[in-house]
Amino acid sequence: MWTQTIKLMTNTVDTIKPSSLSIKQANDEELLSLYCNGDTSAFDTLYNRHRDSLYRFILRQNNNMTSLAEEVFQEVWMNVINNKKQFRNESKFSTWLYQIARNKLIDHSRKATTRKDNFHDCIDDEVIESNNPQPDKKSQLEICIELLQSFVLQLPKEQKEAFILKHDTEHSIDDMALIANTSHETFKSRLRYAMKKLRDWLPGECL
Repeated sequence: MWTQTIKLMTNTVDTIKPSSLSIKQANDEELLSLYCNGDTSAFDTLYNRHRDSLYRFILRQNNNMTSLAEEVFQEVWMNVINNKKQFRNESKFSTWLYQIARNKLIDHSRKATTRKDNFHDCIDDEVIESNNPQPDKKSQLEICIELLQSFVLQLPKEQKEAFILKHDTEHSIDDMALIANTSHETFKSRLRYAMKKLRDWLPGECL
């Protein structure tokens, strides 16, 4: 399991006496500092704190391709381990983490330029086209959620990224703009366009 690989690497760092700072109460930047000084339990806390939301972000950016998401997810944490001392507190740890994830996603996208995205061919046409789903099969809420998830994946790349950052993470607009490597206003504009398209695409009963 790749998680074991990560934990094995953390154990190669020489340990020091536990810090008087409570691990659970420490913020991300303090945890990274502790980890840089050999406290592997600090890394465990960082990992557990961010793993779910980070994986969800990567998975959605990959159009729910699980195998690729797991690969990118592993690469991100390996990058954190190998470059932990390069963090300079110029931004939040979480912002730095998501910037790494975004860069890894871009790298994989460039490597896969000849591969066609077949996601849209896999969407259930009956679900997408049906405006009158049978109530005994699926609830209206379930249908609307499925529609929203499929439509998000059809957004232009930058708008999809903005929407996923907004709704799947707890970053501020400024931090999300940093992650997306753009300005505050440009990020807000991408988000507005994404929201408008989703409202236009969703049937009235879902709004």
